[in-house]
Amino acid sequence: MNTNISEPAQIIQFSAFRPKFGKRIASRSRPVAANPQCEENVSTTCKNHRLRQQRHVNWRKADSIREYWRASLKMNGAISRVQRHNMPEGDLHPQYDPQEHWTILAKYRAAIMQQLLTPASTVAEVTWKRAAFKAGQHRHTDVKPERIERAIADDVEFLRAHPTRRPVQPQEGGAAF
Repeated sequence: MNTNISEPAQIIQFSAFRPKFGKRIASRSRPVAANPQCEENVSTTCKNHRLRQQRHVNWRKADSIREYWRASLKMNGAISRVQRHNMPEGDLHPQYDPQEHWTILAKYRAAIMQQLLTPASTVAEVTWKRAAFKAGQHRHTDVKPERIERAIADDVEFLRAHPTRRPVQPQEGGAAF
């Protein structure tokens, strides 16, 4: 047996086949582009799903922005506290400016309003809107309550007109489930 190997060993980089941290990979939840050739054979349920999916993308964007400003507001408060108590963690950030709190708060309130006025794609999103409205999160903005109520009513109407499933049709002579 010849143990003398004349070919060099090859190193296979397995990490080359994985996405890097923070890189996006293709997702199945992305909206499907409209294809006119396919639209004629698509069920009503599928069409409704696509309409809801378009709304869902916009909702997630508005939700992300609102959550960003909410976290920013909390972080700003935490920085203020550690700097006030001369904790070493306070040295990791620029000096706290009390005026910055009001700027962040205004952006957070604007993000809440943006989300309240963004069309909802699910009943859960409408429920969130109702709870935020009832909690008075629309106060301290220039948006009238009637506009928010109208947006919620429009969402309810859209969801009613575009159900996620077809209604069950009762069979002749049998009971509907």
